[in-house]
Amino acid sequence: MTLRRTLALSAAPAVLVLGAAGTASADGHGYRHGDTVRADGTRVTASAVHHTSAVSPRGNNSAWVVGVGQCDIASNSDCWSYIDPNNGTPCPSGHFCIYTSTAAGPGVKVFSFYHCTNGGSEWALKDWQGPGLADNNNSGGGHGYLKGVNHNVLVDLAPGGSGDYDFTPVWYVRAC
Repeated sequence: MTLRRTLALSAAPAVLVLGAAGTASADGHGYRHGDTVRADGTRVTASAVHHTSAVSPRGNNSAWVVGVGQCDIASNSDCWSYIDPNNGTPCPSGHFCIYTSTAAGPGVKVFSFYHCTNGGSEWALKDWQGPGLADNNNSGGGHGYLKGVNHNVLVDLAPGGSGDYDFTPVWYVRAC
């Protein structure tokens, strides 16, 4: 038997075993067990998950935004809603959203901004003390901004951009 044929025959069982392991670990939706659902509904593989909760033990459980009430975030309004704890909640088209956590779970909120400002003033954040998520689903090219205490730009998020951020230094949001 040639060396090439010997290597091919010995590699075949390894491929079958690896293939079976991949299938066995899937959850029926193509995701491996241990994967995380981000607050915006995207999936993150277990190997890519990084925990930013060490930033602040308090978290954003009591976080809120001045002038933003609870309603259906898909409306053409500025409001918040609890996210789907199992599947996350995507930011509606034409909105800039911030989430009180990076991962989906009970009690996590999404604040969805349809207007750039709160009557001409930037949206004021209250009690944001740790990791969260920002998602810019604005149409028409509007950037979203996370700003510091002096209204300095900390994060400039282009349309289609999304990411995990430490909201501890964020005091204001300009949604476009």
